[in-house]
Amino acid sequence: MSQPELHVHESIYSKPFPKFSKPKIIGYIGIENIKYAQKIDEEKVNFDLNLNLDKAKRKPPDLDVKLTELLKFLLEHKVRLNFPLQNKLDDAKFFCYRGLMTCIACTPYENNDPWKIVAILYKGNVYLCARDTPEKVKRKMLMTERDIKFTSWGYKFEQYMLSDMPDGKPNPDLPVDETEEFSLVFTTNLNRHKIVFGAEMDGIRCDKTPISPLPHSNDPETIIQYLSSKQFIELKTNRHIEFSIQDKNFKRFKTRKWWCQSFLVGIDTILCGFRNDNGIVEELKLYNVSDLPRISKRLWDPNVCFNFLDTFLTFIKRCIARKIKQKYGEEFINKLQELPLMSLLFEWYPGSPVHVSDDYCHNDDPILHDWFLNNFEKTSDEKNK
Repeated sequence: MSQPELHVHESIYSKPFPKFSKPKIIGYIGIENIKYAQKIDEEKVNFDLNLNLDKAKRKPPDLDVKLTELLKFLLEHKVRLNFPLQNKLDDAKFFCYRGLMTCIACTPYENNDPWKIVAILYKGNVYLCARDTPEKVKRKMLMTERDIKFTSWGYKFEQYMLSDMPDGKPNPDLPVDETEEFSLVFTTNLNRHKIVFGAEMDGIRCDKTPISPLPHSNDPETIIQYLSSKQFIELKTNRHIEFSIQDKNFKRFKTRKWWCQSFLVGIDTILCGFRNDNGIVEELKLYNVSDLPRISKRLWDPNVCFNFLDTFLTFIKRCIARKIKQKYGEEFINKLQELPLMSLLFEWYPGSPVHVSDDYCHNDDPILHDWFLNNFEKTSDEKNK
């Protein structure tokens, strides 16, 4: 029997925007790394992104984050979150990172980068994790010092703009620790799909009105209440736009990705530092996220992006249902708690439909670690008693 496939052409998804609920903060990761943006203006500046670059602490080039931090969060807060155990595939939650959702949403307009995504059904939930394509592996191996420098420039710009306290000043003289991350965990609904996802956040705005620092509390709900009442800002860097082709590429590619990233977490403002080729930021410019589709001059459409994301999640459930029926029988579509771990591999290359296969072995490349499976299974069994 031939495997189903999902067509990607943008014309298929040009319809009204799907129902998308406001993302709700349900947790945080790395709260000790939270940052604040005190001064947010459009102005001329002189930020040298090379300052102490040779002393920066960088992430290992072969780092494979998988879903590790999100899984740790789910285990640590399993009692507080108290997610109901789902037996029906229609009610299954998706767990993933924002980067994966952005990648999927942008697919109808992507003409260069293929992707691979593993979907794992376990105890009534679907875990989504991106895996490296051969092309991405090759790019990592061929990364030059200049490529690494470009990445570090982004972190250094954040250091120029962010401080550790609401009333503090940024300190760009310190070497950057690029391993420090602060993330929020959100829950949202996209049409009928329930999604729980983690997203790295840059900083809290405190430029309009004075705000208090993070409460000294061990109570997650107190911290979440504080975070939910704040506005976050997204920081970006970009080379100066001097030629028409640069302007078109900025509007076709950058604005689309920036919009998806920010819209998914409810951010309404992006601050971009425009730099020269030597890594000197010379101008700060603000963008309203809601304006990005308009200034892109119809080179991409938010409706297409989110309709494809919605359709892809439906496609995942349809492919999982098909596999359940083939291996265990149709009745197990509504008996998910009785099924063992199942996985499917979804692959897409520009100009082709999305293909699905069983060409992924979880034992060879485990995404859900044993420490998660063992503890989560105990929790599930206890709830079922």
